[in-house]
Amino acid sequence: MPAATIVNGLEDAIAEIMAIFESAQHEIDFIVPAYRLPVAATYDTVEKVKQFIQHGGAVRGITAVSRANIKEIQTRLDIGENLRHSDLHEIFMFVADRQQSVSAINIGTEEYTRDTPLIAFRSEDPTYAEYLLASFENVWSQAVPAAQRIQELEQESKS
Repeated sequence: MPAATIVNGLEDAIAEIMAIFESAQHEIDFIVPAYRLPVAATYDTVEKVKQFIQHGGAVRGITAVSRANIKEIQTRLDIGENLRHSDLHEIFMFVADRQQSVSAINIGTEEYTRDTPLIAFRSEDPTYAEYLLASFENVWSQAVPAAQRIQELEQESKS
């Protein structure tokens, strides 16, 4: 595969991510808007993440945790994903082993289906992956652990 390609469409972007995921050996870091999680779930991502973690891989992710997705987030925490909450809605990035990546910035899209138009950038350039990871680390340092956010939401609903 070339060092970088443009990916058109959400379904193709997820297919690229799954290909990268299957070749990953050590770590995966991602930022995903919460409205993308249900689409990704149709690709059996939870089971693939579980297997990756069971084989020694580490997965860190950032998404928005809300009442609507607590169950899905808890499932991901239960299999060993290290998730944090942030309200950043426009950023999407997926980086594996500090080398392979898929990234996009989405303006004005609030709900995704497999047919939602999307243009993403797929790269195997370690320098670009490091750039994405620097952004990831910045957001990660300011994000709240997902388990803490779930507790906050549950306490709010009891009030």
